[in-house]
Amino acid sequence: MIVGVKIGPALDASVRRAAEEAERIGFHSVWLSERVVTPLDRPHPYEPMPDPWIALSYVAAVTERVLLGTSVSMIALRPPVLMARELATLDRLSGGRVIAGVGAGWVAEEFASTGVRFDDRGGRLSESMRLLHHLWTSPEKAWHGKFFDIPPVGIVKPLTPGGPPIYAGGFTEPGYRRAAKYADGFIAVNAADVSQIAALRTHLDELRAKYGRTGAFTFLVQSYPPESIEAAKEMARAYRPAGIDGTILTYPAAVPDAFLRAPDAVRALIES
Repeated sequence: MIVGVKIGPALDASVRRAAEEAERIGFHSVWLSERVVTPLDRPHPYEPMPDPWIALSYVAAVTERVLLGTSVSMIALRPPVLMARELATLDRLSGGRVIAGVGAGWVAEEFASTGVRFDDRGGRLSESMRLLHHLWTSPEKAWHGKFFDIPPVGIVKPLTPGGPPIYAGGFTEPGYRRAAKYADGFIAVNAADVSQIAALRTHLDELRAKYGRTGAFTFLVQSYPPESIEAAKEMARAYRPAGIDGTILTYPAAVPDAFLRAPDAVRALIES
């Protein structure tokens, strides 16, 4: 089973030790989240976060094996040509280890402050996902979409053939349709009842069949970490029949020390 870990927020150089320890322990991947800005006129559950792609480039330089992902990044806030180049650069410098986890976003201030329409965020993200693949594979052909017009261009291409995989996050029906149509995988939010996650996996598979999508489709779920070896084994036993390919462990406290407190449980899950 795939086992990744969130190592953010990357507020200082401690993220280096977090990444190094994650690789040493045997994690499949390390992940960072994104919150561009937060409102000041009302309570908000998150603080602003550093740019995850810059932080992951820092992580790439001190690791060799772990994959580097976002859970998730609001890529549609950025011009797609610049986003394609940024991801291609990181993919090349990391040796092809990038996973672009993307989401539409829900904080209106992130869009207002970056000059992007909030009401268009879903459609803009869907087109951005398609456009990234286009720029990574056929940039010499023009792109004429609803939101973007890109002339034929030369642009640096990623190391990974076809570009880094794009995993979509979301918890609404439009988000599920977007993932089924355009994504290479899905990142689900944690749920107390595994049967809910299993039903979502089935729903995504049905949507993919409806849209004629075939091939691999990685389904990950963000989870709280197991506190014991038995809890880790039980998690693995529950996740496999539910169609869950893996998990991204999300700790309530900052890492690296958080996932070192129960290393045996983590190793049991990784080895399950």
